Amino acid sequence: MVLSYNGSRWIGAVYFPRGQQPFSDIKDKFSHDLEGVKTNGAVGIAFVTNQELRLSERKILTELEPSIDVQIYHLERIASLLNTPSYYGVRMEFLEIEMSKEEQISFFANQGKEMTDIKDAIERLTIGLEEYKIRHHLDLNIKASDNTDNHDEKLTDDEFFDDEPRSIEEIANATEEFLDKIWFDRHLSLKYRIEHEGETVNPDIWKGALASAQKVIDKYGEENLGPYSDFEWGMLNGKLSALRWVLGEEWDMLDT
Repeated sequence: MVLSYNGSRWIGAVYFPRGQQPFSDIKDKFSHDLEGVKTNGAVGIAFVTNQELRLSERKILTELEPSIDVQIYHLERIASLLNTPSYYGVRMEFLEIEMSKEEQISFFANQGKEMTDIKDAIERLTIGLEEYKIRHHLDLNIKASDNTDNHDEKLTDDEFFDDEPRSIEEIANATEEFLDKIWFDRHLSLKYRIEHEGETVNPDIWKGALASAQKVIDKYGEENLGPYSDFEWGMLNGKLSALRWVLGEEWDMLDT
């Protein structure tokens, strides 16, 4: 996986074999995934595994390439994260571990805080849009005053606000559409490699991917899902990157 973290490109890798494996096997898998950092011009790797790793073993892995930042999510660290309020919902959804009464209270308190943070972010964005309109109004007013050959009077309010900023809902809906279409195109590329180049995918994961692809087809219509020219593909990714930036993501965040 190619990730974005603090504005930098990272690689995400997973290793979930059945049962505890020898450290030599874990190291081989990690070393293989480490190559992806260089291949993709990334600065770090997040390695997620269900394996137990002693402190000394984690130290060995992090020092294989001193110039690369490494975050290792080993068994104990994952368990620790899943036992925090932010991840109670994930734990219940995917591991079917019910929340105790105390955990439910903590979970909903944390959800409330997250909703407050989202509300604050939207309010800041709204204030920013209002400030933009005011600045835009003043800029046009100054231009109209300076250019007396073309304007006998200052521009009217209707002329000022022909380019009313989009609403948060419009931005979110457009972001979702571009995300769906980019994911679907990448899905088709993977489908071709599976059918013609012998690439393999976990059958359960592939079954879910096919179901998701059909939902995208039903939503937009297959005729509206490419194929795209190089220019159209670049525009599609550029629009997603820009809208995600507006919503608080880092530039070039194109993960699907």
